[in-house]
Amino acid sequence: MIENLTRLSKQNTQDKSLVHVSCKQKRGPSMKVGTQVILKSSTYPNKRHVAHATILGCKSKQLVGGVELGRQFIEVQVDQPIDECELLVRERENCRTVGDAFTSGLIIAWPSTCIERFSG
Repeated sequence: MIENLTRLSKQNTQDKSLVHVSCKQKRGPSMKVGTQVILKSSTYPNKRHVAHATILGCKSKQLVGGVELGRQFIEVQVDQPIDECELLVRERENCRTVGDAFTSGLIIAWPSTCIERFSG
C-alpha cells in the first residue's frame, strides 16, 4: 500500500511539471499586457534594477527582432532606463543596451525571471 502511494505521488509530481501554463496564469493578473514593470539585470547577481518598462506581450511564438519570444521571455518597451549601459539579453539591430532600446524605441525581449511588478 505504501509503495503504491509513493509511486502515485511521484506520478502526480511528474505530471504537474509537464503541464503548460499560459502566460496569464503563470504571471497572474498583475503581469498582463500594459503592466508597468521594473527590468532587473540578467547578469549575476540579478537584483539590480536597470529600467522601467511596459509589458507588450508574452506569446511564445511572437517575433521580437526576428526571433521567437519563447516561454522564458516577455516582450517589453523600455519607458525609462535606470542603467543605460546594461547589455540586452538579445541584441537587436544597432541596439545593444537598455539605453539604446530606450533611445530607438525598439521593443525588446527580457527574461521573465528578471521582471518585477512596479509598485510605486
